[in-house]
Amino acid sequence: MATAISLVLPMFNEGPVVEATLTHALECLDRLFEDFEIVVADDGSTDNSANKVARWAARDPRLKLVRLPTNQRFGGALRAGLSAASNEFLVYTDFDLPVSLNGLPQILREFSDADVLTGYSDSVPKDANWRCRVISLRYNSLVTGLFGLSLRDINFGFKAMRKSVWDQLASRSCSPFVDAELFIRAQRLGFRVKEVAVPFCQRQLGASHIRRFDVIAATLWDMARLRLELLSVQKRQN
Repeated sequence: MATAISLVLPMFNEGPVVEATLTHALECLDRLFEDFEIVVADDGSTDNSANKVARWAARDPRLKLVRLPTNQRFGGALRAGLSAASNEFLVYTDFDLPVSLNGLPQILREFSDADVLTGYSDSVPKDANWRCRVISLRYNSLVTGLFGLSLRDINFGFKAMRKSVWDQLASRSCSPFVDAELFIRAQRLGFRVKEVAVPFCQRQLGASHIRRFDVIAATLWDMARLRLELLSVQKRQN
């Protein structure tokens, strides 16, 4: 495709999957797109993840490493990666690539009637066990109740948007709530958010850091902050 894309990969302590992720991403994008870049936003990793990516970036100019000085809890790394990206379409996914990049050309055609895309799995269950499923259902229900955001899977590991949309979103969350905040702000600005079915597979290597207690607490804090902000805006408008 002639479409220029930036693949953004937030990263925290992903040493075991760096080689596999970058090999697969570069091979797929090189085969599918005439113009692309990969932006890895390192969230203060304490293992050898950043050094591994830096060695790759030194060999391939299409790969860019953005280092954050401290752990920004997901949101900061995502914002840094998206801000450093330069192409027309921004695609971001979890570092372990739970979605197939082979289907990107077809997925990007969905931008014909959308400004922001978010994925969901219509075949493979995303949650690894019943505990993860309960947490996911409760989180989605809470976001829907507080903000009226009705999506199948708010934190699914694939998102895409036009760069012109990202440049207008004033995201502040430093937790996994950053995804929901982006959708909420996009809709309030009149942008079209569309769900698309995306092939999904469970993580094979490394470990997820999203369900730690401190991450859950930060998510609830970001949720409360945005809720109060929107209520304040509504009160001033009335």
